[in-house]
Amino acid sequence: MSGTAPEPSDDPRTRPDAPVEAGTPEDPARRRARGWRWLVAVLVVALVAVLVWRPWDVQDPAPVPTTDTVTTLETTPVPTPAPSPTASPVPRPGADAVFGPTTAATLFSTSADLEAGVPAAATGVSRGLEPGSQPWGLRDGAQVDPASCTAAVTVVSVPPSHHDATSWGNAEFTFEEDVVLLLDPAAARAAFRALVTTVDECPRYALVEPGTDGTRWTAEPALEGQGVFPAIVHDVVAEVDGDTFQQTTGHVLVGNAILTWTATALEAEDREQARAVLGVPAELSEMVERRALAAVRGIT
Repeated sequence: MSGTAPEPSDDPRTRPDAPVEAGTPEDPARRRARGWRWLVAVLVVALVAVLVWRPWDVQDPAPVPTTDTVTTLETTPVPTPAPSPTASPVPRPGADAVFGPTTAATLFSTSADLEAGVPAAATGVSRGLEPGSQPWGLRDGAQVDPASCTAAVTVVSVPPSHHDATSWGNAEFTFEEDVVLLLDPAAARAAFRALVTTVDECPRYALVEPGTDGTRWTAEPALEGQGVFPAIVHDVVAEVDGDTFQQTTGHVLVGNAILTWTATALEAEDREQARAVLGVPAELSEMVERRALAAVRGIT
């Protein structure tokens, strides 16, 4: 009837439980309830899977036994080279030669040696001082100033066991030699060392003789010879009784002998002219040593 309120429904269901008609929006609360049911179902399934699998019962794989072994590489041994023998120094020729009174003069240069080795001797030479005619040492009353330079004139400071001297020359030059013999090669080596020291320490010295103006020498530093024997050589300017001469002087050690030589340019005014007359010091020293080597071979 019109104008009256509808009768209450006898359906006991509340509104949320009522079916949803097609095309009617679903109640949000209902959607949330259905989502929770799905989540619970997934968690139940996962829990069942875990209980079946039981990962806590999975055993760790048994460790693989190992051994403490060290692998070594075999290498071919390299042979160690044997040490090379230490070379012994080769003794100089004539180091042990022993000269006597009858063989000492064989150390002197010959006229043929001079004519082949000295430029001014090419025209010939003649002997000035005969062997055996001049004693060793200073004349009576003579002395060397300073006294420490005496061996620069006498070669040795005490009388040798034997001494001899000779000379050759011509109008342009003279070539004087003298030899002193010591008791043995060892004594000669010691005397030669002392002589070299004296020459090094005496750039200027003089021979003072009563009744004369004496002789003064001014020496250049000595150079070591390059031949087969221990030797030194140097240029010297000599003033004799007021005259000046260009000289070249050398000393050679041969066994128990010390051989001394002096080449003097008689007319040369300077060292350059002296070289033209006498030749260079190294060539003069080589000439003297060639004769000394021949003398050594003659007594061995």
